[in-house]
Amino acid sequence: MAKNWHAKPSGGYSLDTTAAKDNCKAAYDYLQPLGYTREAIVGIMANAAAESAMNPWRWEDDTVRYGYGYGLFQFTPARDYINHSGIPNHAPNLSVSSTTSGASPNDAKGQLYVVHHDTLGKWQPWNWRSYWDSSEYSGLYSMHSRILSTWGSGGQLSRSQFRRITDYHDATFAFMACYEGPAVPNYYTRNSYAITIWNILKDYNGSGDDLLILKRIRDINFKRTFNVL
Repeated sequence: MAKNWHAKPSGGYSLDTTAAKDNCKAAYDYLQPLGYTREAIVGIMANAAAESAMNPWRWEDDTVRYGYGYGLFQFTPARDYINHSGIPNHAPNLSVSSTTSGASPNDAKGQLYVVHHDTLGKWQPWNWRSYWDSSEYSGLYSMHSRILSTWGSGGQLSRSQFRRITDYHDATFAFMACYEGPAVPNYYTRNSYAITIWNILKDYNGSGDDLLILKRIRDINFKRTFNVL
């Protein structure tokens, strides 16, 4: 059975809670069929743990301010996501003390849709930020160069190349650098979350419902290919 998303008006979820574990698995259910490796999904959700403590309804500092962050990935300014149109499952919560009309934990799916399609134009393929001092963070700068040479091309890392990364440490760094871009590159904190999330997801193979649907699709395609419908 597909995992349900958990959300609440304020605060976050510790990674040892059922809610956080379910949210990691729900993200896997959503992203894996879109071509993301398990490692790339771990990298994405490690960043979500750092940004929002896994709460899709999280407002920055638990205060509703449309110019600040919102959601799993702390979209900033929040208004860009909140007022976005045409997003499947778009159902944000507009309070930190109650559940507002129309809000749904499945807003997390809308947020993942925005990330996957980069509808807010946040992906920066250089795997580094100009405001990060390459001398102060020399170890991370070396890491950024190695990731580009390993997984990217032409000194850049595209979203499709990110999806194919098979090292969750590298995926955590890449999503932090290419998408999140925090003021301080706190990779080691995010990587500690990645280690925990890897242990949550390493043996998870998706929801039974989704796997059954995929099997039925494969069966139908096989029959069509060989004209045995």
